[in-house]
Amino acid sequence: MPTNSISSPSDTIWWPGEDIPIAETYSPRPSSISGYSVLSDSVITLPVTTHGDEEMPQKIPPISGGSTPEVRHKLENASPETARYVALRMYQSLKRHGLKDEVGKAFTRDGAEIEEVREGHAGNDISKKSEELMGMQYLMRDGFVSYLRDVARITPPIPQQVVRFSGIKYSAKIDVSSNEYETFGNKVVGCFLGPFKTLLKESNSTWLPILKGVDGYIMPGSITLLLGPPGCGKSSLLEIIAGRVQESKNSKLQGSVMYNDKYAPEIRLSRLIAYISGELNKHIPFLSVRETLEFARDCTQGLRPENFTPQMRKFFAHALVEGQDPFLEYILEILSLKNVEHKLTGEAISDVDRQKLTTAELALGTYSVMLYDQPFSGFDLAATYDLVDTLRTISRIQQSSALMALTQLSQEVFDLFDRIILLGEGHILFQGPRQDAINYFANLGYRKPSHVESAEFLEDIVAGYGSQYMAAEATPLAINELAECYKTSDHHRDVMRTVGEDHVKHKYWVESEPGLGLSLKMTSKCSVDTEPRRETELVVAKLSKKVGHSGGIESTGRVQAGDVITAISMNNEEMQYLAVGPQKIQHDRASHAFSMLKKAQDHICIQVERYREEEEEYQSQWEQFQRPFIQTWWKSTKTLIYRQIKITKRLHALMKLRLFQALGYSLGAYFLAGLSLAGNGAVFLQYLFLLFLVAYFGSSIFFFLSAISSIVEVGNALAGLLVSIFLLFSGFVIYPSNIPSYWKWLIYVNPIHWANVSFCRFQFNSYTEPCSNYLDQLPFCDQFPKKTVGKAYLSFYELYDDAKRPWLPYAILLGWTLVANLLALMSMKKIEFRGTNQSLPQLKKTPVVSNFTEDAESEFQSVSSHKEHTDDKSASRYTWPEKPVPAHGNLKDNGGVEKWIEEFRVDLERTGLGIPVEPMILLFEDLSFTRFNEGMKESVSVFKHITGYARPQNMLALVGGCKTSKSTLLKCLAGRIPPSDSLSGNLHANGVKPGATFFRLVGYVEKLDAHQPYLSVRESLQFSAALRLSQAIDPTSRRIHVELVLNQLGLMLYSNHLVGSLRDATGKTFEIAKKMTIAVELAANPSILFLEEPICGLDTAGTLKILNILTQLSESGRAIIATLTHPNARSLSFFNQALILTREGQQAYYGSIGPHCNDLLNYFAAIPESPRYFLNESPVSFVMGALGLDIRTRSPLPLNFVDIYNASSLHEFHNKEINNIKKLSKNIIAKRTSSAYPAPYPRQASLVLLRTQRFLWRNVQYTYGRLTGCIMIGLLMGSLYFQIEYKDVYGLTSRSLYIYMQVILVGVISANNVIPQIGTDRLVYFREKRAGMYLPIFYPVSWAVAEIPYFLIATLAVVGVGNGMAGIGTDSAAKFLMYWLVLFMFALCVTYFGMMVTFLAPVPTLAAFMVSIVTSLWVSASGVVVVISDIRFYKWMYWSNPFQFAINAMTSISFYCDTTECRADCRCPRLPDGSFVWDRLASARTLSYARIDTDILTLSAMSVVFAGLAFLFFVVLKHNRSPRA
Repeated sequence: MPTNSISSPSDTIWWPGEDIPIAETYSPRPSSISGYSVLSDSVITLPVTTHGDEEMPQKIPPISGGSTPEVRHKLENASPETARYVALRMYQSLKRHGLKDEVGKAFTRDGAEIEEVREGHAGNDISKKSEELMGMQYLMRDGFVSYLRDVARITPPIPQQVVRFSGIKYSAKIDVSSNEYETFGNKVVGCFLGPFKTLLKESNSTWLPILKGVDGYIMPGSITLLLGPPGCGKSSLLEIIAGRVQESKNSKLQGSVMYNDKYAPEIRLSRLIAYISGELNKHIPFLSVRETLEFARDCTQGLRPENFTPQMRKFFAHALVEGQDPFLEYILEILSLKNVEHKLTGEAISDVDRQKLTTAELALGTYSVMLYDQPFSGFDLAATYDLVDTLRTISRIQQSSALMALTQLSQEVFDLFDRIILLGEGHILFQGPRQDAINYFANLGYRKPSHVESAEFLEDIVAGYGSQYMAAEATPLAINELAECYKTSDHHRDVMRTVGEDHVKHKYWVESEPGLGLSLKMTSKCSVDTEPRRETELVVAKLSKKVGHSGGIESTGRVQAGDVITAISMNNEEMQYLAVGPQKIQHDRASHAFSMLKKAQDHICIQVERYREEEEEYQSQWEQFQRPFIQTWWKSTKTLIYRQIKITKRLHALMKLRLFQALGYSLGAYFLAGLSLAGNGAVFLQYLFLLFLVAYFGSSIFFFLSAISSIVEVGNALAGLLVSIFLLFSGFVIYPSNIPSYWKWLIYVNPIHWANVSFCRFQFNSYTEPCSNYLDQLPFCDQFPKKTVGKAYLSFYELYDDAKRPWLPYAILLGWTLVANLLALMSMKKIEFRGTNQSLPQLKKTPVVSNFTEDAESEFQSVSSHKEHTDDKSASRYTWPEKPVPAHGNLKDNGGVEKWIEEFRVDLERTGLGIPVEPMILLFEDLSFTRFNEGMKESVSVFKHITGYARPQNMLALVGGCKTSKSTLLKCLAGRIPPSDSLSGNLHANGVKPGATFFRLVGYVEKLDAHQPYLSVRESLQFSAALRLSQAIDPTSRRIHVELVLNQLGLMLYSNHLVGSLRDATGKTFEIAKKMTIAVELAANPSILFLEEPICGLDTAGTLKILNILTQLSESGRAIIATLTHPNARSLSFFNQALILTREGQQAYYGSIGPHCNDLLNYFAAIPESPRYFLNESPVSFVMGALGLDIRTRSPLPLNFVDIYNASSLHEFHNKEINNIKKLSKNIIAKRTSSAYPAPYPRQASLVLLRTQRFLWRNVQYTYGRLTGCIMIGLLMGSLYFQIEYKDVYGLTSRSLYIYMQVILVGVISANNVIPQIGTDRLVYFREKRAGMYLPIFYPVSWAVAEIPYFLIATLAVVGVGNGMAGIGTDSAAKFLMYWLVLFMFALCVTYFGMMVTFLAPVPTLAAFMVSIVTSLWVSASGVVVVISDIRFYKWMYWSNPFQFAINAMTSISFYCDTTECRADCRCPRLPDGSFVWDRLASARTLSYARIDTDILTLSAMSVVFAGLAFLFFVVLKHNRSPRA
């Protein structure tokens, strides 16, 4: 096609000065034949933005000397690093003071431009503002911004991607829940009845639509917010865009996703897309922050310093001389990771820094699109602001794009986004510029109150609670109606125009840029097969020379002459789209916009479009991005090896232990056993090499198992099974001739067998003496008298033929190692374990509420929900408008709550919970706390001189300060930090100081929602109530109390679900977990309830529900005290009073909050010299900003708010109230108790034991997995040793070694399996210990006792299956039971030993190492491999060895026969030479039948000793104590 051209020279528009004619710059894409004609002969220059007083933030003082020649001279002569550092600090200062527009101008203006602006606009405000920025703009131009812009210009660009998705429909097949969960019992029964149930079971599944026709786009340089309530489809949409969702039998996917002009399946998304989820924020804990980023850079960054061009080397000269990577230093700097760059990524850095590290990894890479799925859940809002702001900067500089799904957004964070996609029930309800969202819904009748932030307002609407915002004449709209309204809007038409175009266009959103010239043009376009048509377009006609190189931080890209303007917003109004609708409407809109521009004096935002440029350079880059990896395979291998070396160096302690284990055990065993040193040690070196190959093979096998195992339990089971197979078929526990024919192939493919062959070959080939010298001394010489001793040994043990090929064992070991590593590689590439943790409770059917988007718990909301608030204090509280209740039908199997309500006629309308609440007033005076700082080697103040009180029916919020000061203060108020030299002041509740009585009056809701995953919600509350309620309350009252707590907190629907299975029930995980934590504490019926960050991580709907619940609890007579970090005005308004701390931990305010925070606002606004408050500003942001604690403002004003408060009438009023409370407390006689625990010790023991028993009964991965493993071992050993007869010595030896192998497998597996399991609920124990629920020793005792029945069943399976098939120990029922008893006692003994070591060692890794060392020594000294007569100086190990006692007892039970009274018809088994089996075995192994009872008693005693030591270590050792929450 011919190329578009300017129609005539007269169309060229020139700008006076140094500007460029548009004819030289504008060349539209050759998509049609067109000609330009000027519709208007004028060019409108955009004005400088002005702001009204209501929107203008308080000005910060000008920087002293910012524009002096001295400062300019210093900056001009500063090194690039110094200039960049100073610029960065200044940039952050500007942003924190809210001068976003000024920052954008400072990026591009110099002194001449400012003078030009001052001449053109003589207003005093503008002149003053320009003067203040004069000093800054030099720094900004020569420092930070120029640095970033120049970096982007001289480095290879990232391929910009226009992401378009259309018609996305996604449905998932969901099984309807039957409220049943798997247990050990129904799993065992299911083994027998499962096939019949499968045949008879009817399908009870349904298709759940998640996304219902979603269209949209993501443009380079922009960041888009994906907003919506839980369950709306945000995560699914992100995964679909990232290419992580494929259609399957359980899911349906329709629609398309395009990256530029290619469909997603056609490109390699892994090189272009970065998908980040809060659950995937993991890093190797043994690498530092810098090392982690260096690895990410090496793997994902194609340009390294050694590949720099001359221009880049000149630019980065200073950094290169210092040996630095400029890109890495830049990322560390802008993400504020320099102060932690050398810290390990494990526990050494905070969660915020860990998320910054994840972001830094992406910024170092070559990702064009970054998708974030709630990465900041639970983060401090200030940290969220910093991270989003950084991502926006990266997107602007690199022209990448970001789509982020976030919850709990502040207004400051919300304002950082360019566009919003609003999802509700799978529909898009709005998609467009962020600043248009509020106006869009205002046109639909939704009015946002000033005290409600934008994100809250929008989330309330899409969650179905928008009727509270409706104007008087408007009608609330349902979600489907909102979706239809959006589809008829210009926003949707513009999206569909962009999505549906054949050619890719780039869109940019540009804030007002002074000097930008716009012109109205008429274009004549025609396609080859259509008639010419004339279109009116508003285009960029001219650029200021400086502006042409800008594109401020508020703009998503740089404007170019010839860009077509397709939408425009003036005076902060909603965006008007110029390219939608019929041609006439487009013409009228463009003409109208052009005429309005002539009068515009305020904020202007434009949407510009240009065709994506196809360049050869881009094509070459695109080809590089379609390679699977940046590095070649050899460089990747070296990178991974270097990283592994660094990890190994960090694990020096573990490596020393492993080295000691390998060398100490192998060398000790070799030399103590007196093995061969022939050939000047060559045999020993062969031994070490063989040992290395075996160890490397073993690590490869376990590497493969870890790659295919979703959880530890599965990996352990598979490892145990494989180890059993390798040992059993190794050739030294059963002679090859005794192996059944159907198993013989296994011995020839077993690498351990070939390792044994190789070891025996080079050991015994060195023994060349003839056997004739050892007749009647060595049994193998008696059988092969003509051979040498070594060859006779190999022949006797059936190894001689295999040893003829010395190279074969090494080839097989290397082959197995290679195969294992290849399988591991394929598994890691193909298998991805996504979703929830499989070790949590598994429902038989996926838990799905009948309506996915309805909160069905509203069906059971208490009628005492306080729908109306009559007093003035509650005027600021919020309640949900009533929603239609879905007909879910009656709950089934809900524990009989209807029966209880009917039988006892509980009055659900009363405000109490059945058990009266004892009203308590908490008084705290002059509290101060110091903590010793290890780094500074001195005591530092956490908080000081805190005074206040908390009354019943009141809610007190602890706000401000830092996280440490607030949380520590809350612990002190709750009595969790005992009085000491570090804590001073007066604290009491109704005259009761912290102690046993005090703790019974309070409940403490920790931020960490730690609950026993295998208890139901109801059982968790019953457990707490039974242990914490007074003994005077009868069981019936306790049960009623629990049911009422469930009802009031809206948990009745989930009452019979296991806590761990609620993780994905309705997409409201955080809300349900927080309700659970509150309910568990509420079950104790506290008078004062303390809460750590109760709304952290919750969405808007969840936040309001939790706060409404707290309001109800307060009005029932309790005092509520909670810490809040950066709350918004609506959340804080739920509380009656606030105690605000300064950054130093001092008291800046204590008093009422008032409706919409008016009382709080009035106090701070009335302070002289306080900053001005503007009408559109959040009261909380104003107060926090004044204190220097705002999300953006981190430095306080020069006002002493502590002294101001102490001198105020408010402080005087509260002092009088405190004196009155003291007088009142003297007249109150509190009920005191001497017992440390509310429940008696027998009840504590029984309840903790019942809880642990339920844990094991329902933890089928552990208990049923162990049973399955035991059955597999029994089948394997039974089939291997099946009915071996006493035909010769081979048969006798093989049968006796059956017991040896059985003891090893059961013992080693039992001792190791308990290590990862014993601490799975340790966090729950710590929470319960801090709450003082039971005596700590009952926790390990419950584990020791609860394991007994499962070991009985597991050992019965081993003995019943294995011994039954092998015919060992099954001569009579008495022998069978005795054999079973011994194996059970042995398994229990070694399990208690593993438990003891677990509590002794500070970390599980060390415990596993200690267990492996000790069990290896026990096996060696068990009297089988080395008989007791040959054991020399370590016989004490033989007599302290549980393996030895078990083997003696079990072998004696199986083989004993009284041969002393044997006659001719004696039934005692004999060998072919006439000797009795028992006599031969007893003499060879020093067995004693008379010791059986002693062995059993010894095993029992050792079990008691190990268990007792485990209990002692658990209670005494420091690492087992509860950390302070």
